[in-house]
Amino acid sequence: MAEKLSDISDEDLKQMMKAIARANGRPLTDERVEIDLPAYKNYLAAVERLSAYAFRVEDEPAFHFSYKPGPAGGTKERER
Repeated sequence: MAEKLSDISDEDLKQMMKAIARANGRPLTDERVEIDLPAYKNYLAAVERLSAYAFRVEDEPAFHFSYKPGPAGGTKERER
């Protein structure tokens, strides 16, 4: 097995993509795997870059989710 995600061969990536899709009940054709391979390789490279960064436990997230819906129709708050 490759040490880094970027070291995985294209053939191994294609097999993994097919296995993941099949496990999710959405088998991929060979043509679709060829089309999606560059995007999947970019995704794995991004995961590798993020994994290489030493985040501290106290680091704040770059974004957050809110259960409170924003104002309808834009960024200006409407009067009630």
